[in-house]
Amino acid sequence: MEEKFIIASADSTHLVMQLEKIFLENKINCRIIPLPTEISANCGLSIKLKLEDKDKIMEILKERNEINIFYVEKNGFKKKIEKIL
Repeated sequence: MEEKFIIASADSTHLVMQLEKIFLENKINCRIIPLPTEISANCGLSIKLKLEDKDKIMEILKERNEINIFYVEKNGFKKKIEKIL
């Protein structure tokens, strides 16, 4: 089964939790997940977001340089990950 989504990562757990709060306040469904091993960061957590919320997510994060955004295509155990911000 193929799945497409967005991952937001940061260098600290505190920042990931702060991001989750910001997304939820803006009515963007999200959840904290373990950071995929293909992505490196000092924090082992990330936020999984729906692809259809991409424009809203990018607008919220446009001034935040400490956040990394990745597009993920997952098909079984195979993942294609592309950095978009």
